[in-house]
Amino acid sequence: MKPLYLAGFLVAGISIYLPAIRPNTEGAVYRVSIAQARQALTRAELPPLVFGSEPPDVQVRDTGNSQIVWIARREGEELFRYTAQLKAEGDGATRVKVKLEGAQGRTVNFAQKLAEHPEIRNMYLIAMEEQVAATLERRPFEITRVYPAMTAATVANMGALRSSLDQAAAASEQAARKNIEKAYRDEAAGLRR
Repeated sequence: MKPLYLAGFLVAGISIYLPAIRPNTEGAVYRVSIAQARQALTRAELPPLVFGSEPPDVQVRDTGNSQIVWIARREGEELFRYTAQLKAEGDGATRVKVKLEGAQGRTVNFAQKLAEHPEIRNMYLIAMEEQVAATLERRPFEITRVYPAMTAATVANMGALRSSLDQAAAASEQAARKNIEKAYRDEAAGLRR
C-alpha cells in the first residue's frame, strides 16, 4: 500500500511543480492602467539574486505605449533584452507579456546559448515575470516564486557544473604539481628562499 501513496504523492508534486518552471506565455493581467504600468515598469530593475554576484548593467527604454525594453549588458556588450508587451484589458487593467531575446555579442552568441538551454531561459523569464508582478502589485520581489525554475535549471545543467568543477580541480592540481617540481629543482640546484 505504501508505494501507491508514494506514487500519488509524486504525481501530485510533479503536477504542481511543472507549471512553476514554465513562463506564462499568455502574460498576466494587472489592475493598473496602461499609463501606470508604463510609468512603473520604466523604473523597474532586473530581478535581484538571479544573475549571480555581478548582475549585468541595464538600460530601460520606453518605446511607446505598448513596449518597455530592458537591455542587459556586461562590459558594454549586449547579453540579452527583456521586452514587456503592454495591452489594455478593459477599464483600468493591463495585460503584460514578457519576452526574452538573447543577443549576438562580439564574443559570445547569447541567443544560441539561451536556445541550447531552455531551462535557463525559462528561469530568466520567470524571474522577470515575478519582477514585473512585484512592481505592478507594489510588493517585494519574491525569490521563492523563482525557486522551481532555478532548481530545474540547476538539475538540467548538473553535468556542465560538474565538468566545470572538474576542470578547475584539474587546473589546481596541475599548478600544485608544477610548484612541487619547481621546489625540488630549486633544492637540487641549491637555491633557497
